[in-house]
Amino acid sequence: MENKSNKRILIIDDDVDILQALSVKLKKQGYTVLEAKDGISGLDRLKKELPDMVMVDVHMPDIDGFEFCRQAASLSEKKHIPIMVMTAQDDQDSVNKAYEEGATDFITKPINYAKLEHRLRFLLRTSEMAEKLVNRECQLLAAQNIAKMGEWVYDIETKEFKCSDAVAKIFAIDKEAISSYEDLMSYVIDEDIKDIDSVLENVDESQKYYNFEYSIKAGDGVNKRIRQIIDINIDDPIMSGKVFGIFQDVSQIREAEQKVKTLSLYDSLTNLPNRQFFKRILKKTIASSERYERRFALLDVNLDNFMRINTNLGHDVGDKLLFDVSQRLSQTLRDSDEISRDCDQEITNSCLLAHLGGDNFVLLLTDINSADAAAVVARRIQNIFETTFHIADDEIHLSVSIGISLYPDDGLDVDEMLKKVSIALHNAKQTGRNCYRFYTEEMNTLTFQRLSMENSLRKAIVRQQFVLYYQPKISLLDNKIAGAEALIRWNHPDMGMVSPADFIPLAETTGLIVPMTDWVIVEACRQLGQWRRNGLTLESVAINITPASLLDKNINEHIFKNLQLAGVEAKRLDFEITESVLMDDVDVILPILKELRDFGATISIDDFGTGYSSLSYLKRLPISKLKIDKSFILDLMQDKDNAIIVKSVINLAHNLGLRVIAEGVEQSEQLEYLKEHGCDVIQGYYYSRPLPAKEFQQWVMKYEEERINAEQAINIAS
Repeated sequence: MENKSNKRILIIDDDVDILQALSVKLKKQGYTVLEAKDGISGLDRLKKELPDMVMVDVHMPDIDGFEFCRQAASLSEKKHIPIMVMTAQDDQDSVNKAYEEGATDFITKPINYAKLEHRLRFLLRTSEMAEKLVNRECQLLAAQNIAKMGEWVYDIETKEFKCSDAVAKIFAIDKEAISSYEDLMSYVIDEDIKDIDSVLENVDESQKYYNFEYSIKAGDGVNKRIRQIIDINIDDPIMSGKVFGIFQDVSQIREAEQKVKTLSLYDSLTNLPNRQFFKRILKKTIASSERYERRFALLDVNLDNFMRINTNLGHDVGDKLLFDVSQRLSQTLRDSDEISRDCDQEITNSCLLAHLGGDNFVLLLTDINSADAAAVVARRIQNIFETTFHIADDEIHLSVSIGISLYPDDGLDVDEMLKKVSIALHNAKQTGRNCYRFYTEEMNTLTFQRLSMENSLRKAIVRQQFVLYYQPKISLLDNKIAGAEALIRWNHPDMGMVSPADFIPLAETTGLIVPMTDWVIVEACRQLGQWRRNGLTLESVAINITPASLLDKNINEHIFKNLQLAGVEAKRLDFEITESVLMDDVDVILPILKELRDFGATISIDDFGTGYSSLSYLKRLPISKLKIDKSFILDLMQDKDNAIIVKSVINLAHNLGLRVIAEGVEQSEQLEYLKEHGCDVIQGYYYSRPLPAKEFQQWVMKYEEERINAEQAINIAS
């Protein structure tokens, strides 16, 4: 059943009796009625409320029904509003004039309400259909405009050609200038015209559908890519004998597709081929080299210590640096003549530089006849990094490590070649950086062993196969226990206890040292809390902390959280940091160290004397202790130089207000020398090897008992 409650009818009549009677009748039929007693107020209500229909009397004193229809046409453009005029029974002239001015229907007075109801339903339904049709036409035009599409029709018999305004817009010409299909085809570029020439004269009704593209130079001089679709619908009687088609400007679509293709094959930062594209080219190069029995070389070029650039100067500087590196490499490799003059073997222009991501570049050199020729290019690349890079106000010094693999010596497919050159690069990194290395089978064996160890180490972290051992520190002033150092040990289920020398360096190079250090912090705090509940309170426990952990912005929060969970004061933790780390990243880690110091923890410099010592750094850093490296203690009594160094470090530290710890003490002579020259604390096998937590607690209790007994014996004797 038709819903009338939402249909609003505006009634305009200066006869109040007719107005009220009609209003009451329509309301009873379920319509919402709006009333106006004259033409002026009727126009006002029409403008403000846009009703679904208007009933207006023809003869009114101010604005009659004819003038109302005339003005209403401009007020209701956005909505198709039917207007029914009310006139006298014999006033046919008024009816005709009303239609001319825009009226939709008429009804005579006195009104037959039965007929009125049917006519109202018809007008409202027709109005809805007209409005929907208009809306659909608007939507179609909007869709065509968005899609940059215009339609046309061609009569095969009469040769008449018609097109929409959108077609003229696409071709950027006046519509009046388009009288035939050939007028539009004259804008097609010469290279494409032969493919579409006389297409309308040669359409095949059996095919019915054509879809093709070509390029035009539009009337405004802009080059565009046009997609054309032709449809011959012989089954439609209306379209019989006619060809219907559309033109669509697909220039932006094709440009976007090209950009997507470019992005999928080229690195957006450097504009160099990316990994996907490079592997595709490498595969073709291998096929060609196999066919013609040629050799080629891969050079894997990696920036040394690039992570520190991003950390210290920010990723924007790092990205700019990568772009400058790509430009410098590209410029150097384009100068192939100079490369050729530097070596005995000929190197052609056939070389490709790609960016595989991060700070990793790879170079493909074809027609390389010897390893020496590849080495020449590697040395040339290293030489260009001797010049400083300038990014904004920063001067950046870079070096590169390079791995080299040769085809067919080191591999016969893409994956094998990339694997071998990666192994060679890793070896260059391991042997000191700023060098190049060729792949060897020995490297492959070592890499396999390293990979196996790395996988086991990752599992060890997940399965918590680590334990902490503790080595006591003894104060030389009163022989009391001055704390301990926590040392991580790996208890492998098959290999047993793995030496730290085997897994700590691997953990550092793979980044696994960070979760390992996090675990050490958690376990050391927990153990301190446990010992405290058992009645054992140590002055402090030292934890070795790595540069990667210090660069983690959440490291201090992690430390403070675990101290609170264990119920341990921050002063019970002593963080040992290697001297070389401080020299490299002092500006970055200084705020982190100060926060730890302010919270109550102490900071020690580990392995002092093995790095690049700087008194200015020692003054800036919030450190409390210097730890003399065991390499100086080992030959302390046999090597005079070591003895002098140890003595000087002790004096230096004391002058700066720092305590001195000597590690690696194994002999009584070493102990006496250190005691004689004022060393504060010693650590080493002379007192105890590192022990598990339970054994360490037992050792401490026994040591304290023996120390107290010895003191009492001395007191009795004196």
